[in-house]
Amino acid sequence: MKRHPLIFFILVFALSVPFYILSTTGAHMPGMSYLPASALMGFLPATAALILTYRQSGSEGAFALLTSIFVFERKFSASWIFTALLFMPTVCVFEFWILNWTGNAVPMPQIEGGQALFYFVAFFIGAIGEELGWQGYAYPSLRVRHGVLKSAFILGVIWALWHLIPFYEMGRSSNWIFWHLLGTVALRLIIVWLFENTKKSILIAVLFHTMINLTWALFPVAGSFYDPFTTFTILIVALGLIASKWHFSLHELRMKT
Repeated sequence: MKRHPLIFFILVFALSVPFYILSTTGAHMPGMSYLPASALMGFLPATAALILTYRQSGSEGAFALLTSIFVFERKFSASWIFTALLFMPTVCVFEFWILNWTGNAVPMPQIEGGQALFYFVAFFIGAIGEELGWQGYAYPSLRVRHGVLKSAFILGVIWALWHLIPFYEMGRSSNWIFWHLLGTVALRLIIVWLFENTKKSILIAVLFHTMINLTWALFPVAGSFYDPFTTFTILIVALGLIASKWHFSLHELRMKT
C-alpha cells in the first residue's frame, strides 16, 4: 500500500484547527487542569491515518492498521521494553538533581499511586492516538524515501510544530517553547531508535510516548518545575551515547532497505 505522508500531515493539521480554537476559550482537560482542551487532538494522527488507509485499502486495511499496535512480527529482547519504560524517568531523575545542584530548589515529587495509574492509562490511550499515525503510518513511508535519520528528523520537526499552538495556549514563554520543541525533536529520534531496534513495534513507541507525558505530569509540581533546556541537554547527551553505538546498526538498516 502506497502511503502519502504529505497528505497525512496536511490532514492532521487541518483536523487540529477546531481544537486549537477550542483552547482559546480557556477550556481544559477534565481531570488534568494543567492541559488545554487542545490535548484532545492527540487522537487526530490515528484518525487521519485511518481515514487515508480506509480510502485506499478499505475497512480491512484500516483494521490492520488499527490492530498493528499489538502485532509482533518477530521477537525482540525484553530489555527494550524496560528501556522504553525507564528512559524518561531516568532523564527526570538527572534533571531533578541538576536543577537542585544549580540552586533551583525543586521540591520532592508527591506521587500518589492512584493518580499515577490514572495518568498512565490516560496517556497510554493518548499515545496510541498519536503513534498509530506518526510511527504506524507516516514514518514507514518517509523511511523508504529518506532513510532512518532524515525521516526521524522530519517527523520530529512536524511533531514539534504540531504542538506549537497548544504550548502558547498554555501560557508558556517563547524561551520555554523553543527549548521544548528542540527536545521534542530529540524525543522523536529516540522513539525511532526504539522502533527500529524492536522490529518496528508501535507498542514500544506508545510506551515511550506514555512515559514522556507521565514523567512530565509527575515532575514537581504537576510539571511546573520542569525545565525544557535541562531536559534537552540531557537528551542530547543521551543521543550522543546512542549514536556512538547505533551507527553500525544504521549501516545494517541501510543495507536491508
